[in-house]
Order: sequence, then C-alpha cells, then structure tokens
Amino acid sequence: MKPWMLLAFLTTIVLCHEPFQVIFEWKLIDFEWPSEEDRQYAVMRGDYKPANNFITTAKFWKDKMYLTLPRWKDGVPVTLGMTSAKPINSITAPKLEAFPTWDMQKLGNCTAFQLVHSMEIDVKGHMWILDTGRPTSLRESKADCSPRLVILDLEDNNKILRTYEFPEHVARRKTAYLNDIVLDHEDGGMAYITDTDTTDPGIIVYSLRDNNSWKIRHDSMRAKSEAVGFMVAKTHVINPVHVDGIALSPASSSNRQIYYSPLSSFHLYSIPVFALKNNMTNIDQYVKELGRKTSQTDGMAMSSTGVLYFGLLADDAIAMWDTKNTPFTVGQRIISRDHVLTQWPDSFAFDEDGNFWCVTNMLQNFLNNRVDINMPNYRLIRSRVNVKNYQYYENGTAPEFPDYIAGADFITPILAALLPTIFILIVK
Repeated sequence: MKPWMLLAFLTTIVLCHEPFQVIFEWKLIDFEWPSEEDRQYAVMRGDYKPANNFITTAKFWKDKMYLTLPRWKDGVPVTLGMTSAKPINSITAPKLEAFPTWDMQKLGNCTAFQLVHSMEIDVKGHMWILDTGRPTSLRESKADCSPRLVILDLEDNNKILRTYEFPEHVARRKTAYLNDIVLDHEDGGMAYITDTDTTDPGIIVYSLRDNNSWKIRHDSMRAKSEAVGFMVAKTHVINPVHVDGIALSPASSSNRQIYYSPLSSFHLYSIPVFALKNNMTNIDQYVKELGRKTSQTDGMAMSSTGVLYFGLLADDAIAMWDTKNTPFTVGQRIISRDHVLTQWPDSFAFDEDGNFWCVTNMLQNFLNNRVDINMPNYRLIRSRVNVKNYQYYENGTAPEFPDYIAGADFITPILAALLPTIFILIVK
C-alpha cells in the first residue's frame, strides 16, 4: 500500500469515532463552601490554594458526577467532590460539593478521606473509594492513616457499607499510593487496585466476600528508565511512576484478563484474573506483554464490548484497541488528537446514557509549578459510543453483584455460621 493510501485509510478509521466535545472546563476548582467566611478563612490560612486543586478521576451515577482531587500539595480542602452530570444554566465550570460531607474531608482525621485519587461505582450504585491515608504535601504529611477502601451506598443516603484498612504487608502506610481500581462481580466480589508505591509497587487484590487482601508484584509493574522522561506541550516531565492504569475485560468474557501499564512504560501487559485471585507468588508464566505503545499512558478503561481505551501522554491523544478481534500490535489506533484539549488524558468513564468521558488536566503544568488559573486547565470531554463499561454485559444488562452487609464492620461468613452455636452457649 502506498503511503498516501495508508494515510487516507488511517484517517478514515479515526473519523469513524465520534469527535469529543468539551462539556466541562475549569480555570480553577472552587467549592460550595458552608459560607463565604469559611472560604475566606481557608484562603487566609492557606487551606485553600486554587492552583493546587486538580481533577484526576470522574465517575457517573444517574444525574450526578463524582470527582477526585488528590492532595499532592497544600491547600486542597476537598479530595472527593460532586456536581451535576450536566451543566446547569450553561455553567461549564461548576463549584463542587464536598462528598459526602465537609466532615469527611478533614485532614488528620483517619475516619475522613485524606487523599482520594480514584474510585469506582458498581452496578448497584455502590462507590468504592481508595484513600491513600496521607497527603503527599510536606506541610500536611503529619496525617498518618492507613491506606483503606471505603464503600458507600449512593442509593441509601451514602451509607458506609464497608471500611477496610489494608495491612502493612499489602499497602505500606508511609509509601503506598492507591491509584486506580476495577471491580469484578465474580467469586463473591473482587477489586483490583494499582498501588503506585515508590518502593513496593504492585496490584492489590481485595476480596469482598472474605474481607481480605493481598498484593501481586512483578517486574512488568515497575517503571522503565527509557520511559521516565517525555514532553507534553513543550513541557518536560521527568517522573518515574510505577503501575498506574488498569482495566478489566468485560463481564461477558471468559478467562477474564487484567490489563495494566506503568505510567513510565511504553508497554501494555495482561494477566488472567485467576492468577491474581489465587495469590500466586510467581506469575511470570501468566504475564503477557501485548506490545508497545507510541507513548506513556496514565489511565485506561474497558467497554462492555471489549474495547480498551487509553491515553498517549506525549502525543496529546486518546487511543483504542478492540481486544476481541485484533492483536494489540496492529489493532491499536488513535481516535482523537488535540494539542490543546487533550493535554494529559488522565482517566476515563462511561455514563448510563452511552457516553464516554475523558478527564484531561494538563498535569505537566502542575508538576512543573506552572498552573495559570487565568486559562482553562481542567476539562471533561465526551464522545457518544452507545455502550456501557466493563461491568455490564454486551447487551447492556448487568450481572448480579454480591450483597453487602451494612456497616463499617461486618460479620464474616464463618462467624455467621457459628452464631447459632454461640447463641445456644450464651443461653445455657
């Protein structure tokens, strides 16, 4: 095929995906404060510094949009926020509400959220929230809480269904960074979590049924020196980041696979979920290197039809790969490239109406202390794809997700089985 024919062919492929449109766009992130006096006091004390607030993750449930704002620097009063999923009165830079409350944002209080980078919402409307347990800023590093998983019920007044603190051998209190999460409805409910720990990176596996966790480690999950440095919008980024983006093949697939990549890597990897669930110490034979990407990737997402979406940071682009039909080496293709709107595609999400969303946050400016709050910095862009996320079957229906026992503490299946005997002994 001649070069011009190949270019025309590739252009045709790209154009078959509906273009992204900007739906939300912020110069700076502000909040619905309890009062204007509270806001002014926070600014005066340095508890709110607009340039230090940025968005990493957005998820959707019904008419609401939930956003995470990790506390990488001082002056981030809210680490988990909420707003309408659609602009109201044409306002595309809405103020965020603290979610679920302002009390749940208090620094140094281990019952409140300290640093939330990501979360996921299951098919029942339960939000699985990753709390690293400490801000990464210097002034606020006194907060010393355990990394944990908190599950809230969006359908029942945001009731806490489960709080689980990861043990030290799974997520280190001083160095863990809970980055991203995907959910598996099988085997009593499972979560797979990337821990971008600077010294002990890996994929954490959490069992909802057993309320237990473990970590899988492998060299493929570590940053690679060749990919540590890159350019975004003429800004140099040098930052070794271990395993980051993660995706799970859709609910209808057999032999489900986890897909992952360190941010500092050009390679995409996969591993079957059974190897993770069985807590195998040596997973060399199960890890598969699928091929090389043209750039580093932050977040990724899987559709219910088996299409993997991922960002290409140094290319200001979003790419996709149909995991069911073609090998990654020849099947990956760019669906959107915009050197303004898609600077640092950080994360992705699907809503209930068949829309596909991407958070772009120009993170290269934040990392280099170059955020200009007089220009747009954070965007949510949207494309119509008419499918749902990986938790659903291809026809749009949802599998049965395991039930929860309400409350931060719960009765294990073993203890539940022993309750009748315990009751008889007490009576006697």
